[in-house]
Amino acid sequence: HELGNVLLDRGDLDSAEKLFRECLEMKRKVYGEDTPHAEVAATLHQLGRLLQAQGDLDGAEKLYRECLEMKRKVYGEDTPHAEVAATLHQLGRLLQAQGDLDGAEKLHRESLEMQRKLYSESEGISHAKVAATPHALALGRGASSSS
Repeated sequence: HELGNVLLDRGDLDSAEKLFRECLEMKRKVYGEDTPHAEVAATLHQLGRLLQAQGDLDGAEKLYRECLEMKRKVYGEDTPHAEVAATLHQLGRLLQAQGDLDGAEKLHRESLEMQRKLYSESEGISHAKVAATPHALALGRGASSSS
């Protein structure tokens, strides 16, 4: 999985995709084909990121949605978790790129709410990820008003 990330960051998308797919297959064999597991979800997320970089937005969306569903099962449907918030944010960015601004806004708002619970402003904790989501919301709405 980490070698795939390095290759992805280097721009060697074909090699990264091969590694991510092999890794996903191995993890599913180890943890069970139908068993939600954080390691499987992490690889789904990275493979989605790769497909998004390749321009396969439909394929990336499918993987992000599978990843999100799995993370919610692993971490709890109603339990705020940084991994769930990250996938909500990434899926929101993807929907925004596809022009689904309403879908993107909904996901970004859910991510923002979750991040606020995780990094409580009442505790005086400032966190860059909390700041990134309102920025994504503003960009998305700005793009829709100029269309």
